[in-house]
Amino acid sequence: DVWDFYASRRFIVPGLPGSAPPLLAQHDWVHVLADFGTRVDCEIEVFALLAESDDNPAGFSLLAMILGLFDTGAIDHAAGIFDADAGHLNDERMAIRLADALRRGISARKPDGTRDGGLMSVDWFEYADLPTSEVRQRCLIPYKSNAALSAGSPSTWSLTGLSAYQMAHCDLTPFSEHRSIGTLSDL
Repeated sequence: DVWDFYASRRFIVPGLPGSAPPLLAQHDWVHVLADFGTRVDCEIEVFALLAESDDNPAGFSLLAMILGLFDTGAIDHAAGIFDADAGHLNDERMAIRLADALRRGISARKPDGTRDGGLMSVDWFEYADLPTSEVRQRCLIPYKSNAALSAGSPSTWSLTGLSAYQMAHCDLTPFSEHRSIGTLSDL
């Protein structure tokens, strides 16, 4: 699923010239496991879940960076790929989505059941051959709440989860091949 995530969005695979830094690429696994889209508002959700998945308060530093980019606009550019796009938390629906991502992160564990270092410290390639649903279960990542879904939290495999740029440049094939599970009622 992570390969499809990269291929569908035509993202450059980490480690190749022009790609995201390998550490930042860690969060792409969480996009897939936690079923988040890739618009900038979805990045807030991803980094909120990541922040809460780590018992070390330093885990919040990435969330602070993302909020500086996508809420306050205090940070102009970060990680070589993100540009400021302020004001996303002005929408009360985004506050619901942020709170839900934090809730989900509190429950999350690394696949070995520990929390030390959070989900950003996992060597995801150890789990690459397992079904996404199995890795999600091992990580105890809860499904999105109905409130977050109603507030517009898009799935990894929903076209509404793509930015306009991604939509214009993506390969739609994987989107038709993947089925997202938003809540337990979708099982």
